[in-house]
Amino acid sequence: MQSAAIPFSENFDSQTDFDQLWKDDSFNSLRSYSIENNHLKITTRAARNDRVKAHTRHKDFGVGTYSWRIFVPVFEENARCSIGAFLYHSGKPAYEFDFEIGSGKPQLRDELHAQPDDAVVYCTSQSHPFASEEFKVKMDEWSDFKITLSDVGGRYLIKWFINNQLVKTLQTDVKTKVKFSAYCSLENLSFMGTKWPTQEHYVLFDRFTFQQ
Repeated sequence: MQSAAIPFSENFDSQTDFDQLWKDDSFNSLRSYSIENNHLKITTRAARNDRVKAHTRHKDFGVGTYSWRIFVPVFEENARCSIGAFLYHSGKPAYEFDFEIGSGKPQLRDELHAQPDDAVVYCTSQSHPFASEEFKVKMDEWSDFKITLSDVGGRYLIKWFINNQLVKTLQTDVKTKVKFSAYCSLENLSFMGTKWPTQEHYVLFDRFTFQQ
């Protein structure tokens, strides 16, 4: 079994290791995830507000590089379903830096000139300051999502990368003494679409890594 020490690498090839290194955080939703064929598979149900999430038991991640390799499936058009790859600090105040990936609402898809095979990607800092920009990624393909946190004057500078392309940079007011857990999720969230899903959705995570 691998250690939870830094650097942290998870290839999702063992249910036993996953259960020891990750913790459920699915609110009142079903724990609808498992290790299948060396991937973490997460599902959500139709017509439900499922919020299925798992996070690293290690909560002291800070400056460094966070990488997720994710299979983005074909989403039901405009469905309220979102893949999450994000960092979260649960203190007071809470802090969160996100990738959220889904079909997106029609107006946003139009603004981004999204093609039928494009998903929408939100790159967001939830506070201090709040900032969000939206980009595109292909559905029915594997893609790489990366967040880097660096120390600028004792506060985090964040960079978001999609398939090794830098898409967003943000200087935050969040002090580098704040530490995070890393999350993998699939949630039926209202901001992502105009209708609740009428079918089951899924996502596959191939790996998550952190390096200082």
